[in-house]
Amino acid sequence: MFEHIPEPVNSASYAYWCERSTYASEDRDEPDCFARYSAATPELAIQRVRDEARALLAELPQGQRPELGWAVGVGRVRALGALCGSRTCGFSLRHGDGWSEWVVRPRLVLPAEPEVLAAELSAKDAPCGVCACCRHGR
Repeated sequence: MFEHIPEPVNSASYAYWCERSTYASEDRDEPDCFARYSAATPELAIQRVRDEARALLAELPQGQRPELGWAVGVGRVRALGALCGSRTCGFSLRHGDGWSEWVVRPRLVLPAEPEVLAAELSAKDAPCGVCACCRHGR
């Protein structure tokens, strides 16, 4: 999509830090499930969000599944534009009685930092086993 933009010499390297909070019902103050992970590119980050949203919606009856307008078309392009511009983007989705929120942040990764990023990711919360994303190993 952005093939026409030349890469500057010695350009900064980014990872895309993703967080998902899933709530089983509206009256919850704390998420039932919290997951975090990183993606190497904005495209991979948005694809992961879209895959997780589809997994959550797959458990609903066909007539109750909302459209994922923010995950395709103009919404996807805007999210990619924000991430490529080093800005944060976010998504939310109501599914049945619950809802999920995603936040994707670009994070500058310095050459000596890959180990630090890996340590942060390995400290993630254990899967809740309740939400569709955790049950399906996402």
